Formats: sequence, C-alpha cells, structure tokens
Amino acid sequence: MNQKSYGISDFTKMGHVGVVVKDIDKAIAFLEKLGIGPFDIGGGKKTFTIPFKGELHGRPAQWKTTISFAKMGDTELELLEPTEGPQALKESLDETGEGLHHIGFLTDDLDAEIEHFKNNGIGIWTLAREDDGGGFLYSDPTPLGGIAIEFRKIGAPPPEE
Repeated sequence: MNQKSYGISDFTKMGHVGVVVKDIDKAIAFLEKLGIGPFDIGGGKKTFTIPFKGELHGRPAQWKTTISFAKMGDTELELLEPTEGPQALKESLDETGEGLHHIGFLTDDLDAEIEHFKNNGIGIWTLAREDDGGGFLYSDPTPLGGIAIEFRKIGAPPPEE
C-alpha cells in the first residue's frame, strides 16, 4: 500500500541507517574487521567533517559532524561522530550511548516533509538546509527505541567545469 495514501510522508526511498559513535575511526576499524565496508569517501580518506547551520529544537544552531559511509546492498551504513556544537547526535550519544540513531529516507520535497511532520504532530528534532538546495530533518526520537526518522533532499550537483 502506498504510504502517501495516509496523508503522511513517503517511506519508499530508504537511503541509509545512521549510527552515532564516540570514535568514528575505532568504529570503522571494528566494522571493517567484520567485513563491513569499505568505508571510503575517495582519495584514500575514510571520513569527512562537515559544518551545519540549521535548527535544534526549533532554535538556530551550528555544529560539525564527522561522517563516513559504507554500501550494504542498496542501503548505506552511515557512521556519525558529533564533533562540535550542540546537535541531535550529541544529545543521543549522551542520553543513550552509541548505536542506532536514525533511519534515513530520501525525498524530492523537504518542505512537504516538514509540513507532513507538523500536520501529523510529529516533532522536528533538528533540520538544516544546504546552499545547493539540499537539506535534512530528523523527527523527535520515536517511542520505538528512541530512533529518529530522517528525510534528506539531495542538492543540485556541482556545475561541470
């Protein structure tokens, strides 16, 4: 059944599973020993740190997160280490420790997802918009294990040179 028929978000485009960790390098080393990976973002690097400017609990916030990905079939395993500033990831790490943080879905219309969350009484934990038109939002932690639901819009590709 099409989830849109309920008047809520579309959960048909799962993109990744997000796991919050204290030390991303140790987490990568462990998972690669298990055979999960490779964690490689190109150029021989396994991680990157990205600054965000958005909202946390409806208030302006800025933070940095160190991230890595590994393909697992059609889905990615996303590792996230909160690096700097107040952020949902740090709150989760402090409250419940390392582990599953969110399930991430892709959307073509982030504004519609924000509106669906608001119209259906689903709290928005954090959101950020990117200069390239992309962005994301996390729901408040769910009553099902405290995980968040993420919707991410992929921004426009960089112009070809």
